[in-house]
Amino acid sequence: MMNSKLNKTLFAAALIATFGLAACNKPVPEGQLSNSAAAEAPKESATLGAAIGDTGITAKLKGRLASDARLEGADISVETNNGVVTLSGTAKASAAKAAAEELARSVEGVEGVDNKIAAPTALDTFVSDADKAASTAGEAITDTVITTRLKAALIADETTKGTAINVTTNDGRVTLSGQVSSGAEREKAISIATRTDGVKKVEAGDLKVASRS
Repeated sequence: MMNSKLNKTLFAAALIATFGLAACNKPVPEGQLSNSAAAEAPKESATLGAAIGDTGITAKLKGRLASDARLEGADISVETNNGVVTLSGTAKASAAKAAAEELARSVEGVEGVDNKIAAPTALDTFVSDADKAASTAGEAITDTVITTRLKAALIADETTKGTAINVTTNDGRVTLSGQVSSGAEREKAISIATRTDGVKKVEAGDLKVASRS
């Protein structure tokens, strides 16, 4: 009974992590600067006219941030220069951080968003939920916890998130199988597995690099 409850909790946490990560990687709207370009944009308005427009964008966005239920408990500052919005402060979750950026990009006149809000990632939230589930069940780190945590870590990593890697765990021994597109992805997956709490050994003989025609 306890294991069943733990497994259900972990499965739900894994889904939250997976979809939360997808939500945080929405494409930049056409015509707006990428996040990296926005971060490098000048942090002062170029002209008096730009400054007036920037003030209007800031005021409108602050109103939207204050009224959006997804941002409850967040403390977010807004600065706008030449149409580029800089968001800073804190939020309770990565989904709230993403929501703030979504709202900023929806304001008329916004050219880009530099999102500097500090928030726990979906993976941070997942790991915390998994540990709490294991603790509630009165168990140490189980094979189920290891497998679910590792799968979430592979999804979260930029190198391995798009790969089809199967994970099984038996008595702390992890087996990775499936296909990856490069040797670098294979090595990264092994490294992530090795560094996962509770893992005693990693076997990756069945994790193959796809052949290129």
